[in-house]
Amino acid sequence: MFLGKLQIFTAAIDGGYGWLAGLAVINTVASLFYYLRWLAPAFLQRPGESGDEAAALEPAGRWASVAAYTAGAASLALGVAAAVILPLVTGHLTR
Repeated sequence: MFLGKLQIFTAAIDGGYGWLAGLAVINTVASLFYYLRWLAPAFLQRPGESGDEAAALEPAGRWASVAAYTAGAASLALGVAAAVILPLVTGHLTR
């Protein structure tokens, strides 16, 4: 997702629509509130604390943790290595 947004922002700036790219960046930052709002209780409350949401939070288990960390690491690695991987996928190799 990050790479796609970065390309869209860059294309808007290159096309002379800097104001649109700025508006999109502001919208992206504002959307973080909605995306992360449901994650905060999962990491900030412990099971057994007061509140209905806290009672439902329980550790997912070892395999779920391994899958989540693997997916996160792969996503981060692909985001960092996008300069190498994107030309391979799109077929725009430079010689």
